[in-house]
Amino acid sequence: MGLRNLMNNYYYGKQGQADYTIENMPQNRRQLFAEVFKVRWSALFGVNLLYMIAWIPAIAWTAINFVALLNGAQELTGEQIYGLFFTWLLVMVPCVAITGPFNAGVSYVLRNWARDEHSFVLSDFKDAIKANWKQALVISLIDGLMPFILFTGWRFYSNMLQRSMLFVLPTGMVLLVAILWTLASMLAYPMLITYDLKIKDVIRNAVLLSIAKLPFSVLIKLLTLAVPAVAVGLGLLIPNIQFQILGVVVLLYLIFLVAFNKLIVASYANWLFETYLNPRIEGARTNIGLRPDDWDDVTYIPEDDEE
Repeated sequence: MGLRNLMNNYYYGKQGQADYTIENMPQNRRQLFAEVFKVRWSALFGVNLLYMIAWIPAIAWTAINFVALLNGAQELTGEQIYGLFFTWLLVMVPCVAITGPFNAGVSYVLRNWARDEHSFVLSDFKDAIKANWKQALVISLIDGLMPFILFTGWRFYSNMLQRSMLFVLPTGMVLLVAILWTLASMLAYPMLITYDLKIKDVIRNAVLLSIAKLPFSVLIKLLTLAVPAVAVGLGLLIPNIQFQILGVVVLLYLIFLVAFNKLIVASYANWLFETYLNPRIEGARTNIGLRPDDWDDVTYIPEDDEE
């Protein structure tokens, strides 16, 4: 690939090239993701760092609490540790809530890239924030509240279990709601920036799609957790390098992994939307970026996004 083609791919995606033909298009979603990642992997660093700006308060607050926990680990009682964790989660609610608009902006850029379409990071990021910031704040507020609700609800009902086994049901319900929202929130931002829907419809459709394709949703979520899972395994096998492993994982998330995981989620969301939602919408495209079944060797000109 020459320098000119490489730069065309980088800025416009393969489909933006004048001499791009249908024969060059990927045949399935795995090939599409591979093609996109091959072209966009270096740009993910910039997107990741841009997104991390919104997380500076959350990172700073977490660092403060982590240092406090380490310094007082020998003296803190169980109740004091609980109080520290409770306070950390409570303050994290607004810290996470403010990330919603940035999440919408990044989701828009990565959605386009996952389709192998062009997206100018800063301008598209800004436009997506301007168009979706109010609804994005609602989703991010729920994201911030969910860990706090899970922690307080789990602790309360776990204590009540000592009095009656009847509290097994509400304990399980708290955990189930948290799991379902964790899966649904992956789709909420891509749906928000793709369709003109009220926020209640965004949340409802994200939850329903997550439940309908539950095995795939769980698989995608596990893929995004692969690095921390490997890190935990290494930490258990080699305890004396746990802090080094933690440092590497934190660095990876700060500079690359968040954007990479969001690209995976964007690709998954595109598949779901184009398979189950777009066929019901007049004029909406399906199989965007993929080779049509009945193709001829002709120049490919992508349609405008009409969703």
